[in-house]
Amino acid sequence: MNKHTLKIFFIFMTLLLVVASQPALGSDWAQFQKDKVNSGITGDSAPIATPNSTMSWQHDICGGWVGIDASPIVYGDYVYAVASDGNLAKYYKDGTSVGGWSVDIGNPGFQNAAPAAGNGHIFVVNTGYGSDPDPDLIAVDASTGSISDSGSVIASTSIQFSTPITYAEDSNGNKHILFGSVNMSSVDPVNLSDGGKYYCYNVTDPTNMVKEWERDCSSAKGYYWAGAAIIGDYAVYGDDAGHLVSVNYTNFTNYEVETVQEIDASTVFGFNVNEIRSSICYSEETGRIYFTSLAGYCYSLGFNANTGQFDASNKWSESIGYSTSTPAYYNGRVYVGNNNGFSTGKLWCLNASDGTEIWNNSVGPVQSSPAISTFYGPGNEYIYVTTNSGSGGIYCVNSSGVTVWSETSPGTNRYCLAGAVISGGWVFYGNDGGYLCGCANYTRYDFNRSTDMWAYKYQIDDTPTTATDPTIEFSSGEKDAIKADDNNYASSETTDEGYYSAHRFVFKIDDNEKPWITSINVTWKGYAYSTDYVYGAKLYIWNNALSTYEELNEGANVQYEFSLNGGVISNIGNYIDNSNNVTVLVVQNGEDDGFVTHSNIQTDYVKLVATP
Repeated sequence: MNKHTLKIFFIFMTLLLVVASQPALGSDWAQFQKDKVNSGITGDSAPIATPNSTMSWQHDICGGWVGIDASPIVYGDYVYAVASDGNLAKYYKDGTSVGGWSVDIGNPGFQNAAPAAGNGHIFVVNTGYGSDPDPDLIAVDASTGSISDSGSVIASTSIQFSTPITYAEDSNGNKHILFGSVNMSSVDPVNLSDGGKYYCYNVTDPTNMVKEWERDCSSAKGYYWAGAAIIGDYAVYGDDAGHLVSVNYTNFTNYEVETVQEIDASTVFGFNVNEIRSSICYSEETGRIYFTSLAGYCYSLGFNANTGQFDASNKWSESIGYSTSTPAYYNGRVYVGNNNGFSTGKLWCLNASDGTEIWNNSVGPVQSSPAISTFYGPGNEYIYVTTNSGSGGIYCVNSSGVTVWSETSPGTNRYCLAGAVISGGWVFYGNDGGYLCGCANYTRYDFNRSTDMWAYKYQIDDTPTTATDPTIEFSSGEKDAIKADDNNYASSETTDEGYYSAHRFVFKIDDNEKPWITSINVTWKGYAYSTDYVYGAKLYIWNNALSTYEELNEGANVQYEFSLNGGVISNIGNYIDNSNNVTVLVVQNGEDDGFVTHSNIQTDYVKLVATP
């Protein structure tokens, strides 16, 4: 075969050094407000300076007036979002497109039910705005995008599924999803809803989702944005009549679930709370649930996680104005938003013991729920909210109530109804214009031939080294070839018998950033091939403590485009030497046979990205 027909094209190399005491690529934010109790809290870092325009990204995944109105989720290395055209979008966290991914959940229209991820799948319920989608519940393989199972929850043009999906695993290892519906057929202009049910499906086997129970709304008013919290054995959620219910969600017979308690919040708090349009947030630390209502209050109510009973003696309410925002509790404080139509609104910080105001910030109409990074330590949390106005966008506010940075969302329909999510130094959100956005403030070290960056081409046997012999350094022209993603390649020389071609890259990390770096992820872009065979390549990183290269990944022996990805998440100091250098090596898998088969490697582009 001609060697040019055997060239293998690798995806670009990114050294992602994430500042977080979390796994290499950050923790999952796999459902609305992160977890089954809607905490809205993560230990991952998030941008606390104005996002870097060269790193942040935006993709128009669905044009129109109501593009993205459900919060995105993060599962593994990817961010997913549901759009009004029926598109379930998927991108790498850095905004790179995922090849071969195309998922249509059908029946375009307003989508405001946030999906949930678990068990290797993305679970989506189609809102069904003014339509009868069939199917309306879908399990999508998170890796391939194939539909593992789907079905019709109910056949109706008036029923909408407008609550986020809650995903939970019970004490026996069974996996469940819960969500609610509302009947929009005979609405009056005040109450806006009429009827609905809550549903629970077993998704232990995602190829066979099984309905376990459905429960009619006792008040006959239905569920709009009112997501459940799973607290031990109990699911707790509110409705459009201001009722709260606790059910033992794993105890059911003939599709009927055990109701532990139902209360009228208006009776408990002594005034008409109106519709509960927030999800329920639960804090194990305080033993309380938190929620808001359209009456304009944030509420705290005791809940016994052992019995599933509400504690009406342990309560407070605080006037904040009309709210659909799900509160988030952290370190003795409750963070929550409110909105006055599409014009004004605030982010509030309340004392968790009695609800009294600590501060408020008039960021704009906040219908979304706060996402909070606790990475920077107690008293230094950062709160991220989106605003639902014509000039809406995202705000980062510190624990003192001061706006640290803000960004107007892209496009013309800048309304951001749904909230933000955080993972591994990134914050993600969407808007009505159909844009999915990722914000970060990484520092990018592009290869630029400076004295702080080196590149070497050489051949190795089975013991690669970190030698800096000038005779193996890339020429100036070859360095120019690898400083931009332009299909201009720097290549290896012909190898000797028994040797493998290799490229090595050295980047110097800024001294101020070095103490903060706690994870490294690596990818590379170029060709790796031999004269007569397809071999692929191996990716390494140098471990100074062990004086050896650690293998991060071995690419498959294929002819077409693929990526080498790998990383380290512990003992990061071992990978940054005393001169602040990080060294990466790519080695072609095939050795020179001394006859016609030579080992070849080429590099198109190299970069390093660090989170300060």
